[in-house]
Amino acid sequence: MRPDRQWIDYRMKDGALTMEFEVGIEGFINFSLSHAELMDQSRIRCPCNHRKCQNRNFQEADTVRYHLAKYGFVRDYYTWYLHGEPIEEDNGELDVNFNEVIDVGFVNPQPYNAFDTMLIDVVRPSFNPNDIEEDPNPTAAKLFEMLKSADQEIWPGNRYHSKLSAIARLLNIKFEHHLSERAYDDICQLMSELLPPDNVMIDSFYSTKKLVKGLGLPVVKIHCCNNGCMIYWDEDSELASCKFCHHPRFRRPMRGSHKQKTNVPYKKMYYFPLAPRLQRLFASNATTKDMRWHSEHESEDGVMRHCSDSEAWKHFNQTHPDFAAESRNVRLGLSTDGFNPFGQSGQQYSSWPVILTPYNFPPWMCMKDEYMFLSIIVPGPKNPKGKLDVFLQPLIAELKTLWEVGVCTYDISRKQNFEMKVALMWTISDFPAYSMLSGWSTAGKLACPHCMEDSDAFTLSKLNYG
Repeated sequence: MRPDRQWIDYRMKDGALTMEFEVGIEGFINFSLSHAELMDQSRIRCPCNHRKCQNRNFQEADTVRYHLAKYGFVRDYYTWYLHGEPIEEDNGELDVNFNEVIDVGFVNPQPYNAFDTMLIDVVRPSFNPNDIEEDPNPTAAKLFEMLKSADQEIWPGNRYHSKLSAIARLLNIKFEHHLSERAYDDICQLMSELLPPDNVMIDSFYSTKKLVKGLGLPVVKIHCCNNGCMIYWDEDSELASCKFCHHPRFRRPMRGSHKQKTNVPYKKMYYFPLAPRLQRLFASNATTKDMRWHSEHESEDGVMRHCSDSEAWKHFNQTHPDFAAESRNVRLGLSTDGFNPFGQSGQQYSSWPVILTPYNFPPWMCMKDEYMFLSIIVPGPKNPKGKLDVFLQPLIAELKTLWEVGVCTYDISRKQNFEMKVALMWTISDFPAYSMLSGWSTAGKLACPHCMEDSDAFTLSKLNYG
């Protein structure tokens, strides 16, 4: 055994990686990356002791770093001859400055990624680059300040309700019992009079909306063509009529009405921006750790318990390694279907909600109602059919921005800001809705989107009973 490689056999001490082993791993990674002729593009041969590796498989440098920390080196691999080190040089030493390593934690430290997260359980805290805490970005800071001020007691000494919980309860009562805004204002004023003088109870529905708006979960109302040809959004937001069918945007005022009123559109849709809702998942201690579950859980070969165990997920990771390197990036599924909200009355009406689900969560969370985000409500009364993509424009534009640029997000569990990016992995729908989402006709000879032109479909000939 080479004297300068004794650290290979002394990986753990008191339940944590030894400093020498940490430094040795970084030295090995740097040494291997300097011999590009022995690499498979950006991947190096993994010498860990896992049964699938042992110098047989090529992995990314971060994966090799994680494997070595978890499994150690393969037995008797003291001379790295498979990584470019001559076998004769048994007395060479790694050019590593231990003083610099102690100061910065790494030799040539790499950016934080998913694999460092998995190391936290097996290394001491000094190995974790997330020890450096950051202040929340302005958007998150505004939310935390609002929650802090709104979470105060209704009056000093009341332990049952805060200002925010009281408002949430009142809003629930209003919508459950269809109370008018005037009735809501009267209830708020009565409660304020009944409570002690130093209470912080809101006094009107306007004050309630102002406080709830501070939560940063906006709703965007977008006017639509009455025939579903277009939406008055982005560059078309100022148009007064449809540029396709020329149908007017606003209803005509009633005859005999002399009051100046706001223009009333024929039809409007509701869009719920996605980014603020995903940011809230990282702003809460109840969910932020679960958003990394997909990359931290242990998977078993041949068993699929989660989408992250599927071949499609793994292929996506290989195709987009930069996206996969950050475990907090969000993978989404989209689903939609039509329903009649007035089914009991017999009225014909077709409304289409578009729902997004983050698949970062474990299986027992990703299908819960509270983590299914309503993104768009496509108005009726007619089925949008082939025009569904018209109403998806705001969502598609936001998804493109989140994929290409990302959004600054504060992770409260690590006290750090990071650029959260988003990828839409799958769409979930029945066969007719599949046609509306994909643009592939599900009727006729080429109805099967898998077989396409290789379909064996045929048409029955008309029978002559004469």
